[in-house]
Amino acid sequence: MAVLMYANESVGVTNWCESLGRVIQTEGCMLFYCTAGWAVVLTNRQKMVFRKGDLLILTSDVYLFVSSVSACFSVHYVSLSEEIVKTAYYKVPSMFLWDYLHNVPILRLSSEQQILLSDWLRQTRWILGHIAGFNRATMLNNNVYNLFVAIDVELSDSADQMPAERKDQAWAITCRFWSLLTKYSARERAVKFYADALHITPDYLNKVCRRAYGVSPKALIDQQLLVEMKVFLSDTHLSVTEIAERLNFKDVSYMCRFFRRMTGVSPLEFRNGR
Repeated sequence: MAVLMYANESVGVTNWCESLGRVIQTEGCMLFYCTAGWAVVLTNRQKMVFRKGDLLILTSDVYLFVSSVSACFSVHYVSLSEEIVKTAYYKVPSMFLWDYLHNVPILRLSSEQQILLSDWLRQTRWILGHIAGFNRATMLNNNVYNLFVAIDVELSDSADQMPAERKDQAWAITCRFWSLLTKYSARERAVKFYADALHITPDYLNKVCRRAYGVSPKALIDQQLLVEMKVFLSDTHLSVTEIAERLNFKDVSYMCRFFRRMTGVSPLEFRNGR
């Protein structure tokens, strides 16, 4: 499972052929606007269809796995660094917006919204192609901030039509749990750690995870850790011993047993494509 990282502050068009079977991740934020065809993707263990007219917003706490794409699939993308998007993160105070985008990164746009987004993409493309230095950063910050404010307004206006499970406390907890997993899974394995960080009991976190995903929080922690291991094995030349140290396993043999239990193969067999 290799990871595909796009360059910061870049725009372009892709058919995602190079992304098939890979994880797309960003340290900042990426926006994908589908203009033709469809793709099947997995985000936060959810299988979703990304099709023409949809906007996909990928932030640093979400993994995007590309499962399949149609023959005519095409997507416009904008890649932004953490430095550029942090203004929007800090200035848009709506926890509803960030929780929603974490759990539902694909937005189904109306015809009017597609026109507005196309205009925004043209503006962003022009800024990246014609402006440099401090002015470029300022204009990008403002443009990104305006986009997220508009998304927040549109989502708030339609919140009454959202399913109840998208608005309740349990849903917000799962969003924050995924954010914590992305940040701490390499060194924290205990369910109690995450429950304490969420200010809830381990029992309640277990109920929330089973309701949302049908598995325990420990299973989700293990799955996230497995993703980290696969990334190191696929995209680095670190030895198995070095990976075990990076991921805070008590010894190499324990990590190898964990990996084989989760995948059916050893770490080296996975790295060699067996």
